[in-house]
Parts: sequence; C-alpha cells; structure tokens
Amino acid sequence: MLTLPAIEILARQLAATIASMDFSTEELGMSPLVEKACAESERLFQGYAKAKPSREDAYAAALAFMRGDQLDVRQLDMIASALSEPIREQGGSRPLGHQRFPSLLEHYEAEAKEGNLWRLTWYGLLSSYFSFEPQSVLDAERLGWKQLRSLLHKTWPLVDKQAGGHLVPDWIAVMRREPELLTDQPADKYAQDFLQGQTEAVERFVTDLGIPQTSWFWHTLVLSAVSTATSANDNAFSNLIPKLIQLIEEKPVFRDEAIEKILIRYQRSAVTPVHDGLKDYVIRKDVWRNPKLKAAGIATAWNRVPDPVWQMVLEWVNERSLRDFFDILAARNKADEGRLSFWSKYLKQITWTRLIFSSDTLILARKQQSIRDLIAREEGSYATLTSKRDVDAFMMQIGKYVVIEFSKKPNACYVYSSESLKFNRNARRYSGTTDDLAYGFHGGAEARIIHRKGWENQARYELEALGIRPDALVTRHGEDTAHLGPAQTFSGNYSTSSLSPGTSRSPRREPPGAPYSMSELERLVARYRDARIKDRRGVNGGRLWIEDPSQHSALATELQAYGFRWGNSRAAWYYPES
Repeated sequence: MLTLPAIEILARQLAATIASMDFSTEELGMSPLVEKACAESERLFQGYAKAKPSREDAYAAALAFMRGDQLDVRQLDMIASALSEPIREQGGSRPLGHQRFPSLLEHYEAEAKEGNLWRLTWYGLLSSYFSFEPQSVLDAERLGWKQLRSLLHKTWPLVDKQAGGHLVPDWIAVMRREPELLTDQPADKYAQDFLQGQTEAVERFVTDLGIPQTSWFWHTLVLSAVSTATSANDNAFSNLIPKLIQLIEEKPVFRDEAIEKILIRYQRSAVTPVHDGLKDYVIRKDVWRNPKLKAAGIATAWNRVPDPVWQMVLEWVNERSLRDFFDILAARNKADEGRLSFWSKYLKQITWTRLIFSSDTLILARKQQSIRDLIAREEGSYATLTSKRDVDAFMMQIGKYVVIEFSKKPNACYVYSSESLKFNRNARRYSGTTDDLAYGFHGGAEARIIHRKGWENQARYELEALGIRPDALVTRHGEDTAHLGPAQTFSGNYSTSSLSPGTSRSPRREPPGAPYSMSELERLVARYRDARIKDRRGVNGGRLWIEDPSQHSALATELQAYGFRWGNSRAAWYYPES
C-alpha cells in the first residue's frame, strides 16, 4: 500500500514531468492523442493530490489516539482526516474534543513551520474541518473544531508557498480563490448568490474540496443568507421570507438564530401586517410553538426576542384566534351578533387568548377540515368544556381583566378581575357553568354583558368604567384620549373635569419624591368617570386627594402603585407627604 509520503512524492514527480514536457504545436500540433494524454495525466495528478488513507486506517489511528496511545509518524498522518469522526468505542466522542487534541495540533503546526508537514496531511486536516457536523456535539468538540480552523488559517500560507506556481491540485486552487473559508465568516461571500438560487460557483468548489452535505458549511451558509436578507429594504426582505424558511427547513442547525434575526427585522419594518407564512412556520409545535405559551414556561424560545417582537406575533395569533372563534364556532350557532366586530376594536390590547372546545366540536373535527385546522393551531394551549356538549368558550385578557365569551346564547359574557379570578386560567378542563367560567352569574364579575339588541353601547360603557377603551382611543404610549375635549389638553393646568366645582387651579407641583408628574396624574384620573383631583395643600398643610365615587378597582391599583393610600374618613385616596 502506498503511504501518504509516497503518494506525495509520486504526485510531485508527476507534476514535474508534466511541467517539463515541451509539446511544440508547430511540429506536432495538439493532436487528439496528445490531448488525451494530457487529460489522463491531469486526472491522475488530481487523484493523487487528493489521496487520503483508507477510512479503516484513519479510524484505527483515531481510536488509538482516543485510548491514549502514542502515535507513530504514519498514524499522525492517518488521523488527520478522521479528527471529526465519531469513535464508536469511545461512546461517539470525536478526537476534536479529546484532552490531548491541542498537543496534536501543536505537532502539526511545528511540522508546517519546519516545512515537514506533508501537503496531503494538511489536506486531511482540511477534510476534517469541513466534515464536522455541528448537530449534537459536545462543547469541547466545538471548541476543538475552532482550534482546528485556527491552525489551518495559520499554516495555509506555508502550504500555499510550498505548492509553488506550477500545476497544483484543485483544492489548492480553490483555497487560493476562497481564503474566507478559513475565517469566522466563511459563507458571507456566497450568501447573496445562494438567496438568488445562483449556486453554481458554490457547488463547484464544494466538489473540489469534498465538502459533504452534512457539513457545518451549509448550515452556516443559510445563517449568512438570513443575515444578508435582513439587511435589505422592507419590501425585498419580506419577499425573501418564504425562501429563508425553506432554507432553514433544509439546514436547521442554526434555526433559532435565523428565526430570531428574521422576526426582529420584520418587527422593525415600517408596517408589520400579519405575515401568514412566517406566523404559521414559527408557531409550529416543532419550532417555537404558540407565543401565548410563553407565560406558562412552555414556549421558552420566545425569550430569545425582545417583548415587542413577541407581542407582534402574539397579536397575529390573538387576531386569528378571535376570528376562528366567531367565524367558525359562534357562527355555527348563528350567535356572532356583531361580537367579532366589537372585540376587534380592542385587538391591540389583548395580551392573551385561549379557546375552550366542546365535545361536539372535537367530534366535528373528524369531518370538517376548518375545525381540524383550528384545533391544530391551538395545540398545547386549548382546554375543553365538560358540561355543555354544544357550547365553546373564548377567553382573553385585556389589561387587568379576563373576558369570557360563549359561542351560544343565552350565555352572557363575563369580565373578571385577573387578580381575583376564581378559576385556574390554565386548567385543562372547565365545566363552563357557575362553578367556574360563569361564576359571575351570581356576582363577582366586574361586568356582565348580555347580548340583547343594541348590546354594544352598553358593553362599551361598562368596559369604559373599567378603563378599557377601543384601540382607536388609546395613543401609542397607552394614554387614553377618550374623554379629552377641546378644553382638556393638559397644557398648563388641571382639566376642569379633574377638579371639583369651585376648587381653585393648582400650581401643578408634585409632592417631593413622588414617582409621577402632575401631568401623568391628571391623565390617569381623567380616564375614570367621576374621578377628580382635589389638591388641598397650602401654607398651613393639607394633602393631595383623589376622589373616586365609583371606586374603580383599576384606578385604585394605579394609585397604590404611585404611593397613594386610602383615607377612610374622607372615603378618598391621599398622597402621604412627610
């Protein structure tokens, strides 16, 4: 059997012979015979230039290394091409992660600096570098792979110089053209072409270098393509999302990093309409799952992105759940009665939703694709009703309140305080009766909405009393503008609605150390019907009071957060100044 040094010598001799041949085109011309001889010589040379030891010999050397044996010169050449190979007898561990691996690299580096490292041994190291599969590897193995890349990067100039300028192997020609392959950004150069489907150049050097389809290179190329796409303008980026999802599906090692980049970039766009393809992919139970499962500690991948990104996708999901409930479930009983239109006005404030299916719906899913798809979308988050076979329910949170809607009359809609909820919102089953979801029938609900003719006006009034107003009346920063008339601009003094009749205007000074400004306090109080500020501070003492005849629980919570206390003597809130 030819050893690696012998093959190297033979390859060099063959190269020298070819280079020294002087075919005079004037005397002989380039006959087919000469062309065939040259082509055959080139084929033989490239074959010798890529020759590697048998896989069995390389594996045996790697096993000896992993067992702690001292390797001879021949084994040191053999193991170079098996550094990324899982060794069965060592539990699938790779030489890359072995504690002696750094000393092995030191040997190769010293040999290269002295000019004694065989070119085919370096090619074996390069093959190990490209054959590394990044899935299910140990941290030590990933570190070893990076150390191998560093060695190749440092020794490549020595190998390049040694190869000379005459006939060289294909892989050396490729490395001269593509030195980025040995850097920490090895695929950026090819990302744009890859996105556009122009893969010829990549496929050519992949063949010349012998890069396998399982190599880290392909996964890194996908991540680079994602980074390139996210730098495009909004329209171009949005158009590339289907292609990016396809690439991630094919090479998923860096899937989570890729999804993170895509979602963050989409949320930064000037407009962020629902992107159905992106939504449907990312919420799959084998990807990131439904974003409303984040709070339950189930869909933890959503912690990778900032809250505004999570909220964007959550809004998409909530909107779909809302439409599913009323378009499919409530509509089946002809019980929508304008409820979809009504609750859509509060969509941006809905922070959580949950569908609760009846037994009839679960049975119907066997026959109707639309219901089957609906249940699949809610996988992992829906609950079931046990006492009402033909009634479904929809649960949503708006601010500090949980709203329960039912799909069929004569069930009312109940609005409960989330802080005093008498059932577990994450339960898997509900009766749907006064034992849980409808306990507000006997009292305890903040509001009870009955869907009679013209119910919308009464429902809006009751929600306003709780501080819940339509999205159109809430500013971007969450400040309510529903009751602000021309005279209530808060530009210089209290609005007249915030002061009791006959009360003089305040100098608008905050109590020392207060966690709010007077403008913030005015805006807060203006949200609640009949609530008003009474500032009785003066040179002889006095306090800043908030009177709230209706005793809104939401206002009480906000005032307590500001440091206000309840005064029984006046039945009002006051700020305790020292």
